[in-house]
Amino acid sequence: MRPELGLTPDIDREIGLLAESGKRFGEWPRSIRQLWRAEKLHRRRHELAFLNAIALAWSLVSLALDFSAGPEVLAAGLPLRLGIVAPLYLLAIAMALYGGWYAQRWTSIAAVLAFVWVGGYLGMHIAPEQLAEYVMASGLLLAMGIAVLPIRVPWLALMAGLTVAGLWAIWLMMPARGQEELVLMAFVTVTTCVSLLIPARSARIKDEHFIYALRAQIASRDLMSANEQLRALSDHDDLTGLPNRRNLERVFDEAFRTSVAAGTDLAVIMIDVDHFKRFNDTYGHVAGDRTLAQIARTLERSICGPGRMVARYGGEEFIAVLDGTEEQSALRIADGARRAIADRRVSVGDRRRSSVTVSMGVTLRRRADRSPLSMIERADAALYEAKEAGRNIVRLAGRSDGKPPPAILKEQA
Repeated sequence: MRPELGLTPDIDREIGLLAESGKRFGEWPRSIRQLWRAEKLHRRRHELAFLNAIALAWSLVSLALDFSAGPEVLAAGLPLRLGIVAPLYLLAIAMALYGGWYAQRWTSIAAVLAFVWVGGYLGMHIAPEQLAEYVMASGLLLAMGIAVLPIRVPWLALMAGLTVAGLWAIWLMMPARGQEELVLMAFVTVTTCVSLLIPARSARIKDEHFIYALRAQIASRDLMSANEQLRALSDHDDLTGLPNRRNLERVFDEAFRTSVAAGTDLAVIMIDVDHFKRFNDTYGHVAGDRTLAQIARTLERSICGPGRMVARYGGEEFIAVLDGTEEQSALRIADGARRAIADRRVSVGDRRRSSVTVSMGVTLRRRADRSPLSMIERADAALYEAKEAGRNIVRLAGRSDGKPPPAILKEQA
């Protein structure tokens, strides 16, 4: 997965336009170039350090070529390679790991220049009999550096131009220049120019890949956001914003299993709006929907908290699940919610306000309960008893041992 790059809608649009326009890196908006550099930073550091380490090892191995060319060549090459080339590559490695991008770029270029120039100087001035080997090895190193260094093409072209210019300057200072040496230098120059086509092509492909990868990231992010919105919509009731019945069943089932396993309390409250059909017939369904939404908000404020949820069960019915709540606390919470609803007048249109009440049935988990459904059935039975007893009441479900339930909780007149 790509790191989070802080994409914004404006950058989203810019990326979409870039993917279609085919613009080159230098023509990208500054924000996109910054994203590119941020995304490449970590990989570039390690890649530059690795390549410079290989070049350092190669420069040290080149001492064997100097040795085979004779003591005079070794004597001239040893201070140049160990005193100039090797320290520059060590500096380039350090800058690759710890330095900024300008330091990384310039130290890597300087190390390549020194390596190639030293090889050209030794072949043209110290060991002319091995001129071809030294110059071709220098040209090969330059071509490889152009092909593999993770530097933008303009800077690679600058490195190639400076290197070739330096080789031609060394050639011009030769005491004797023949046609063979001229052909060899021309070959290295042409090879270097042709080598620049490789990073030019690969940079274009990498840039396109980066832009399309960003577009894929944006599409993936948008898809995840859309899926999250769909999931939220599928789990919540459109009218009240409360969790819907499907969401409730999933949460309740998990809470029930946890309660059974841990032996903790679990309470269920069934809630029904009193005389809601009459209310709809009197004030209309729009006012009824508005009232349900207001009741939902009141229930959320009065009941919801850690381990507690309220959901719309269907129609004018709501249900609350209270994890870790014993009998008296459940009754106190239910009655507080009932009072809050009864005390609040709801808008029914044309600046008119009315009041509604709810009846509630409360039950606690028992050892004999085998499923959440059994608790809901007992809470529903308690709710029916509250309705029969006069409404605007909280009723606790009866006991299975035949004992009567606790006293009815009813708003005092």
